Amino acid sequence: MEIITGFHAIEETIKNLALPSSGSCKLYITGKHKRHDILAAIASEKKVEVIKTDQKEIDSLTDDDDNRGALFILHTRKRRGVKHQSLKSFLDQLAEAPDKNNSIVLLLDGITDPHNFGAILRSADQFGVDLVIIPGNRSAGENATVRKTSAGASEYVSVVDDNLARSIDALKKSGFWVYGADMKGQPCMSQDLRGRIALILGSEGKGISRLLAEKCDGLVKIPSLGRIDSLNVSVACGILLYEIIRQQTG
Repeated sequence: MEIITGFHAIEETIKNLALPSSGSCKLYITGKHKRHDILAAIASEKKVEVIKTDQKEIDSLTDDDDNRGALFILHTRKRRGVKHQSLKSFLDQLAEAPDKNNSIVLLLDGITDPHNFGAILRSADQFGVDLVIIPGNRSAGENATVRKTSAGASEYVSVVDDNLARSIDALKKSGFWVYGADMKGQPCMSQDLRGRIALILGSEGKGISRLLAEKCDGLVKIPSLGRIDSLNVSVACGILLYEIIRQQTG
């Protein structure tokens, strides 16, 4: 069971529920915001029980002080489950579409902060990332914080757990060029980022591990005029994805 807050996160989660969902999920609202009526209408279409209550009860169900009078209780077994896939199935699908020359895969090395992970998924959705790969033992998994921070994007971005080193090898065999984000790299605008691109992002403290950096075809950085060392990893992700899309669609 998960407790989800945030209008966008609740809306996209309900839209992606599998039917029938009656009796398994509940939407709590105070009815004091216009968005509550929208959530209630979507919930009714999915046969979700809508409970109109007061702020005190909603506050008692969550630690999120900024819940804005809306809360959704999700039973994970009722999710559609079509979004997530294995790396192998993704590459198999790609092999069946030889005309798909451009593709973007993100590999997250040690991104443990759920707020950063959620923001990265939001950028991944906006810039059309095909797959996000995380190592299950050293990363932020999907939870209510990720859902809220991603503004519902976590419902649409394919995320798989896999060994990153083996994933890089498999991606290369399928025609991907692998780049790591690193302050010692070359300016991203000077690199050819067209075609099938895999981008590795490391944690803000440690960066990309040595093993993964050695597997990269190149390292890229974002030119900066600032006085601090680096950008937040989720901000850097958005900028690098924009540059990839700019080149691929320009």
